[in-house]
Amino acid sequence: MSVQDFVELIVGFVKTHQEWAVPVAFLVAFAESFCFLSILWPGTAILVGVTGLLAASGADQSILLPSIIAAGLGGTLGYAISFWIGLYFKDSIPHIWPFKNQPELIQKGEHFFEKWGGWGVFFGHFFGPVRAVIPVVAGMFRMRQIPFQIANVLSAFIWAAGVIAPSFFAVTFREEIVGFVREHHLLVAGILFATAFLNSIPMPLMAAPTLILFFATGAVYFFAGSDPLLALGAGIAGALLGDLLAYSYGRRHAGEDLHNVWRNSWSPESSDKAIDFVGRRGAFGLILSKFHTTLRSFAPLAAGATGLSFGAFLIASLVSCVIWTAALLAPVPLIQAIIGG
Repeated sequence: MSVQDFVELIVGFVKTHQEWAVPVAFLVAFAESFCFLSILWPGTAILVGVTGLLAASGADQSILLPSIIAAGLGGTLGYAISFWIGLYFKDSIPHIWPFKNQPELIQKGEHFFEKWGGWGVFFGHFFGPVRAVIPVVAGMFRMRQIPFQIANVLSAFIWAAGVIAPSFFAVTFREEIVGFVREHHLLVAGILFATAFLNSIPMPLMAAPTLILFFATGAVYFFAGSDPLLALGAGIAGALLGDLLAYSYGRRHAGEDLHNVWRNSWSPESSDKAIDFVGRRGAFGLILSKFHTTLRSFAPLAAGATGLSFGAFLIASLVSCVIWTAALLAPVPLIQAIIGG
């Protein structure tokens, strides 16, 4: 069974048994935050699907708050148990699945935690690559219980509300949202520009949220029947400007430790990997990196630091921005056509 089939199975179950929506929200959020399941569990996709389906079926808004509370409690408990596992089984963690098969997870979690401390626990709920390991590492580092739990509870409930509420209201008030977009299409295009820009600069913590926001905004923009060329142009321009900013920054600080120059990285190896990646692949590496999670945000910075010519960089960056924007926006009209059909 594929991940998509599994998501559809749970969403279909809730569609048939809406009284199970709150318990399902708790269990899904728990699995999303528990260290041994988080890596494989598509919890966010399930919650978005369930809440969107409930809204489409006419479920009353009274179900929204209990679902958020349940998901917040589930996320809190999953993180808390993961913390206690790290606290009491510190020396055994590297020998337990999945950390035994992916030892780099512990290393990434340690770098993230060392850099952000308690804020790392807070950010961990929102940042996929380290969500599974942050609470474990916090326990291994023997972080004090009270600061951990404060960060854990706050982030878990913010995450739950951020996943559930927008999905529910987007479906419930879709006509009003579409009407707003039609009247303010230039403003929405500006949001596409801004999110594409933020997704391009070397700030890995912003990568996932801005990617989701860009796709969601583009989807609403297309469903409202606004100009697709304007959306495409806004996305390309924003991504290209972010690349240019990072490239110029790299040129100005060539020869320096880029991790110390640009401190928004959660892994000190990120800039080194990007320099090696661009050094081996040249301008073509910029195109490949656009679809390579955190590496993509450091490739333009590395291109400037390694002395890649501006002409080669500009061409490669423009091509990569066009492909990236089109890849994110192209599926929306297809989905719209299928639904319309």
